[in-house]
Amino acid sequence: MRRLAIVAVVVIAAVAGGWLLLGGGSALVGSSGSTPEPSIGPVPTSGEIVADGRAVPVRHAELSTQVPGTIAAVLVAEGDTVTAGQPLVRLDAGAADAEVAASTAAVDAAVAGLDRAKAAQAQAVAGRDAATASVDQAKAAVSGARAARDALPSGASSAQKRAANADTDAAVAALDGARANLRAATASRDAAVAGVAGAQAELDRAKAGLAGAQARASELTVGAPFAGTVASLDARAGEQAGPGVVLVRVADTSAWRIETTNLDETVVARIAVGSPVSITFDGLPGVTLDGTVVSVDGFGTSSQGDIVYRAVVEPATVPGGLRWNMTATVTFRAAE
Repeated sequence: MRRLAIVAVVVIAAVAGGWLLLGGGSALVGSSGSTPEPSIGPVPTSGEIVADGRAVPVRHAELSTQVPGTIAAVLVAEGDTVTAGQPLVRLDAGAADAEVAASTAAVDAAVAGLDRAKAAQAQAVAGRDAATASVDQAKAAVSGARAARDALPSGASSAQKRAANADTDAAVAALDGARANLRAATASRDAAVAGVAGAQAELDRAKAGLAGAQARASELTVGAPFAGTVASLDARAGEQAGPGVVLVRVADTSAWRIETTNLDETVVARIAVGSPVSITFDGLPGVTLDGTVVSVDGFGTSSQGDIVYRAVVEPATVPGGLRWNMTATVTFRAAE
């Protein structure tokens, strides 16, 4: 790792007494009687801090599957331009398709069951309505029979009175029967209503099952989260894939950032947001860009025994040929 460098110029000035060589090999010492000590001047602090960095697209994604499976198809190639939502890699969907088909059939069956339950409910409601009408009719018959009996003249014969009482008793019995029929029809109606509720619940469960099956099927396809370029592709048909294993990297290369990798804790306090920088790239000889610090991490991480901080730099221009993870050298104009 290129060590962080602070450019410093150290000027050392030494002043010493000189020997004056005279004839005969004798030496004369200055009148002070001693040799002056060398002196070291002050060390100026440099205004530049140099750190390593890497190029990163502002929008980028490392994509993997959400479920394990066998890769059935790779639908793009490295370097392809893709649109948001475009399928990139698809896993084998045989089992998922079978689950979706079974769930769809369950929904269809539940819909038919609900239709039957609703038809039974309508019939039960109609039966109860008819039973209610019968009770009303029976009540009217009882009232009519009683009125007829009560209307008999005082001189009515015993036979007439017996007949009137018999008519009244028959009407009351018919009313009792009509009421029993109404109670049965009401029970049937209530059972039919409960049947509709049960059929509706079954349909809701079937629909939830279908939605789950469809969601699991959709997880078998890796899609582009935004429009961009396929920066890397590590998927092959027939290979196994699983959650956390990166298959595709997609980048929006319209805007870039440079992230430092070894900005030391001893100098990070001298880096401020908005400070100017210059940027060079190992892979782009002769290219030097101006840039600006857009953020500096407030938390340092351990790296090879050092505590380092990430600073993010925005270049003023984007050179042709820039690639994700290209190494860069960032020179900061640091605060004194």
